[in-house]
Amino acid sequence: MRARLADLHLKDSRGSAAVEFALVAGPLIFLICACVELALIFLVSVSLDNATDIASRNIRTGLTTQANTSVEQFKQKICDQMSWLGDGCTSNLQIDVRNYGTFAELTTAPPPIEDGKFVAANFVYLVGLGSRVQLVRVYYEWPLITPLLDGALSRLGNHNAVITAKAVFRNEPF
Repeated sequence: MRARLADLHLKDSRGSAAVEFALVAGPLIFLICACVELALIFLVSVSLDNATDIASRNIRTGLTTQANTSVEQFKQKICDQMSWLGDGCTSNLQIDVRNYGTFAELTTAPPPIEDGKFVAANFVYLVGLGSRVQLVRVYYEWPLITPLLDGALSRLGNHNAVITAKAVFRNEPF
């Protein structure tokens, strides 16, 4: 009798799909969230590149110099191109603008991040005059939500990712 009862329970497969889904659901949800977050990071990266190019064009043509644009106004020009990010754009944005006489003089600037934090002393805003070579570096702090992505993407102590954009060009002779 017991053997028949045991055989009956071994052959019963009701609920096996629910158990299998329960085993697979966690990793599946994690992968979906990670893919969505990586897509957002790529979207922010492309938006930051485009916004940096547009704002840098004002430096190249001399509009920034003529208007005596401050670093906060320059940040706002970049954030205006990325308005979908909302009001926190300027607070998450770091700008480093340097000028040189020739492209050969481009040197490695001090690292913007030390010990997991942005170092304010390593950021300058020096817009050059006509025919000067400009280096524009922009850093955007992006909060990560999906666990385990911060190990691959995080460069800050608070586990946020840093998205960067650069532009190097010679100013027009204005």
